[in-house]
Amino acid sequence: MSLAERLKSGELSRWLVALVLIPPTLLCVFSQNKVYLLALVAIMGGMAWGEYVKNLLGSERVGLLALSLMGFLATVVGATFFGTNGQILGLFLALVFGAAYFLRVLKPEQDRISVNLVSRYALGHFYLTFCLSFIMLIKDSENGPKWLLFVILITALNDTGAFFFGSRFKGPKLSPIISPNKTVSGLLGGCLVSALIGGLSKYFIPAEYGWRELAALGLFLGLWGTFGDLFESGFKRAMGVKDTSTLLGGHGGFWDRLDSILFNVPPVYFYVFWRTLP
Repeated sequence: MSLAERLKSGELSRWLVALVLIPPTLLCVFSQNKVYLLALVAIMGGMAWGEYVKNLLGSERVGLLALSLMGFLATVVGATFFGTNGQILGLFLALVFGAAYFLRVLKPEQDRISVNLVSRYALGHFYLTFCLSFIMLIKDSENGPKWLLFVILITALNDTGAFFFGSRFKGPKLSPIISPNKTVSGLLGGCLVSALIGGLSKYFIPAEYGWRELAALGLFLGLWGTFGDLFESGFKRAMGVKDTSTLLGGHGGFWDRLDSILFNVPPVYFYVFWRTLP
């Protein structure tokens, strides 16, 4: 593929964006000061929330966007400094903010519209806010930075593996209506890469975790992350858009980049929590 073709396809911009984002992400993950990671999650999650509101709630609802961001920040800040108690309290406040907004603007002749909006608002907090806040809980767990690197590597390389195997072997479509570019060969190839990376992570994950166990976890995350990707693609098909925004060039928007991470972070946290129980 020529340079012009790469530019047209967005492939080059995807690599450039990745090269720009990787260094600060690793710095924040391994920094002893968790405020750096909090800032990164707040920025990326806030941008994703902006795309969510624009596409699902309406770009004209500035007040609702402000309340969404307040609830999101309350949850991730609470998770950072007060653990799961702060996470749950922040999520509760986010839902209270939404309830107050809809009680204020509710009109009898617009009851169905209001119910539709409040449902989307609540879904956004359970989907974006709650899931992303687990990043901060993992950061505070035993060997937290290593586990964050684990989930980031597997999620990113699963996507790369799926693209490579899918474009090379093609074959049956995985879900032609929701995501016409995804193939079964891509799914299998991506999961193979995820399992391989999971097994190889034995070299930096604590000794009590065996390579078979980590490979199985990697395989699960490959499958589960793909489901998260399809879940977000379903929203885009319903909205009739290819990407949630063009902020990241060939990568689409921040919501596009976080779709699999959103699904993969919570199970990794619960897995680590379960394995460290006395």
